[in-house]
Amino acid sequence: MKLYKILIFVLFFSFSCDKKQDKIVSNKVVETKNNDLIILSGDYVFYNNAAVLQTNKNVYGIIINEKVNELNDRLSSIKKDEFDFIPVILKGRLKNKDENDEGWSVKLEITEIVEIINKEE
Repeated sequence: MKLYKILIFVLFFSFSCDKKQDKIVSNKVVETKNNDLIILSGDYVFYNNAAVLQTNKNVYGIIINEKVNELNDRLSSIKKDEFDFIPVILKGRLKNKDENDEGWSVKLEITEIVEIINKEE
């Protein structure tokens, strides 16, 4: 009987520890806020003078600025076609859409290109 209690205890302990190890951070979505800046990871696409970042949780419109132009230049050699989504990690500020503006309700103003993730790896 004592052996069964020990066995049940060991099984209970091992299953409870296994659940905690599932909290490994995926590199698909990173959302970290520091003051008013946020780091987002997702799939980026630029088409017809409009840019979008699609994460696992949300879709963000991108405010066109110098960093967007720099990102597009860096991605031009990687993209297979104009509709190709490229995984990136970007740092910037989230802004709500103005009442009279069209487009996404939340937009990202890119302040830094953290990383471009190569899909070929």
